[in-house]
Amino acid sequence: MKKVLLITNIPNPYRVPLFNVMSKAFAMENYHLKVIFGSESYKRRLFTLDKSELKFDYRILNDQAHQISSNEEKTVFLYKGLSSVLKEEKPDIIIVSGFSSASLKVMWFSLKNKIPYIIWSGSIEKENRNSSFIRKIQRKILVKFSSSFVAYGTLAKNYLMSIGAKDSRVSIAMNTVDTDFYYSETNKIRNSHNETGTPHFLYLGYLVPRKNVNLLLAAIQQLSNKRRDFILDIVGDGSDKKELETFVENQKIDDLVKFHGFKQKSELPKFLGSSRAMLFQTDFDIWGLVLNEAMASGIPCLASKNAGATSDLVVENETGFAINYENIAEVVEKIEFFIDNREKAAQMGQRAADFIRTNVNLETAANGFLKAVKIASGNN
Repeated sequence: MKKVLLITNIPNPYRVPLFNVMSKAFAMENYHLKVIFGSESYKRRLFTLDKSELKFDYRILNDQAHQISSNEEKTVFLYKGLSSVLKEEKPDIIIVSGFSSASLKVMWFSLKNKIPYIIWSGSIEKENRNSSFIRKIQRKILVKFSSSFVAYGTLAKNYLMSIGAKDSRVSIAMNTVDTDFYYSETNKIRNSHNETGTPHFLYLGYLVPRKNVNLLLAAIQQLSNKRRDFILDIVGDGSDKKELETFVENQKIDDLVKFHGFKQKSELPKFLGSSRAMLFQTDFDIWGLVLNEAMASGIPCLASKNAGATSDLVVENETGFAINYENIAEVVEKIEFFIDNREKAAQMGQRAADFIRTNVNLETAANGFLKAVKIASGNN
């Protein structure tokens, strides 16, 4: 049985179900998967980790995350000790997440020991427009020597090909969550009460400048001048929270906008199951897993065109709408559509659930990784 090492930063709860499924799928094809995590967690990640849920072989390095600027989102891992671990584990194939210090260490190890490595990437063109010359060259070198690739989605695949990856060597494993969990748990909430009262809308994510929550609140404020028969639930935390709360209070929309703070995965279904639509107004996300979570929960999405997931997941007027949130008038129009069309929203939500549970689930993602491994092994 060939050993496949997968190198990534931390055991995020949304990744654990994927690695569990991958471990079983790989074993059926005579590959043993072992995941190497750079660290157990870091400051910005507030989740709790139940290690009993990790049903796959893994190892956690004693590395610490390093914040490299005042920007709370700029965190890097040095993957201290990774080179020694690679020598000790003696892998046949290595999958490495992203373009990081781990990627460079993996490349040198692979070239020296003549074993293939695979880049697993969600990077898209917009993310890299302002990258330094050195960073761009570094990525092209990593791509040049990589045996195959796993891309989060279409935009990530296009970016990999733009820096040298061959189409035939790029497998897509769309970024995903445990769709069955969200579908079943939110249906329990939905079935326990009929949504006949005030419609709720949901924003789920960090409260940081990149997420454009200020634009969403500007739309809510404008809509409040016309009608007040809705509620926006904001689930998440971050550096912008105080400023956003002050805006809501000053604009006298605190009866319409409710801040709930950060919630663990187990607490999300009660919000998802009682929401009419997900509002996702990010200025930039290489993917945006909240769209997966919402769609798996049977909720249509009003999704920013700046999220990598939108072009792959949002089927216009079928599973949601792709929108530019800087166009406040259009945002208001679409929110009103959902307020006034409960049945239509429910139908779109069911189509969203059907689409994502069929096409973007743990099994399809695991198969995407397996395809890349077989390409790297020369068994495709």
